[in-house]
Amino acid sequence: MNSLTTKILVGVVSILILTTIGSQVYYRLHDKHDTEEAVLCDINENIPFKGVIVRDERVITYSGNGALDYLYPDGSKISVDSPIAEVYSSVDAIAAKKKAQKLSDEIADLERAQNPGTTDYVQPDILQKKIDSEYHSLLTASLSGDYGALEEVKDDMSLVMNIYNIITNMSDGYSDRIAQLQSEVDALSTRAEHIDTISSTDTGYFVSYCDGYEDVLSTDSLADITQSEIESIVSGESQRSIPSGAIGKMFDDYSCSIVGVLDEDKRIAEGNSLSLMFSSSNQVYDVLVESVRPASESGKCIVVFKCDRLDDVMVSSRVQSAELIFEEYKGIKVPRKAIRFQGEQKGVYVILGNEITFKKIDVIYEGDDFVISKNTSDEDYLLLYDQILLEVVLNKDVSDSNGSS
Repeated sequence: MNSLTTKILVGVVSILILTTIGSQVYYRLHDKHDTEEAVLCDINENIPFKGVIVRDERVITYSGNGALDYLYPDGSKISVDSPIAEVYSSVDAIAAKKKAQKLSDEIADLERAQNPGTTDYVQPDILQKKIDSEYHSLLTASLSGDYGALEEVKDDMSLVMNIYNIITNMSDGYSDRIAQLQSEVDALSTRAEHIDTISSTDTGYFVSYCDGYEDVLSTDSLADITQSEIESIVSGESQRSIPSGAIGKMFDDYSCSIVGVLDEDKRIAEGNSLSLMFSSSNQVYDVLVESVRPASESGKCIVVFKCDRLDDVMVSSRVQSAELIFEEYKGIKVPRKAIRFQGEQKGVYVILGNEITFKKIDVIYEGDDFVISKNTSDEDYLLLYDQILLEVVLNKDVSDSNGSS
């Protein structure tokens, strides 16, 4: 092939390449299609509200003087004649009692650590692994702010380390330390004698505080409670005085009612079982919609939920920030105006290079002006980052039997 022919062929190829590039540039510059990129969408239709917890409660009173040390956590079931609290001459006496108890627990751990029944059957390498595990648990509790767990792990770790010291001969024993601690316990105990005991007069669940609503709010009163009454309790405007001598309250049933003012919603219907979460806990509670009636404000309703569960969250406060939990939808957002049909198949047109292609959609949620399609890797369906065509393409839509959605 001579040089002239080569030059002609190179020139022709160059022209074709330039023409192709130019046509692509022209197409890009003059393509005015109205498109929207397919992106992920997360729809959460939970309903937040302020709930008022209602039970049939009776106030427990004490006419004497002194500082109270409650013997059970709030929400505990107490039998008739069981002690609810001990009365001490002062708060300092209660502090002395608690310190003496802590020192007594330390004595018990030291005695256990040096007991031959413990030390003769434990291997150092096993204890070392246990110490490492407790150390990691200690860091986890510290970083998460779980101070209750932190104290428990610290005590467990101390016990294991004390046993390790004995079996590795790092310590001969803890007799001197035990004697010192026992002396402190004896001194504290003389200051920590209680002067009276308050016992339960019946069986029920006990809570160590009152808020003044015990004689106002009851399960029977919920039929007549108004929106303004609920909102005044929630806001704290309706403060009530606590009965004189009140030291707590009792109630017979572990279940409770939760009443609140919510926006009207067809999902909140009498008899429906729903899920609820309080802002102070990550626990999910099952509740039953006991009643729904119109509130004084248009578009609002008064809802009473029934909850058959009792824990420290449920007794920690009269008013709780709550949220009704509904299904969460995650997928690809599709503008409703972009939806087309091929026969009965719902989908959208997308632009792939120079081509306009129909892709199916699998609708899992419908909003007012958009739907959510299931996110998939199937090439026949709309994929993430596809360019969705919003305008009508006549030569594509002529045969559509249903038209646009």
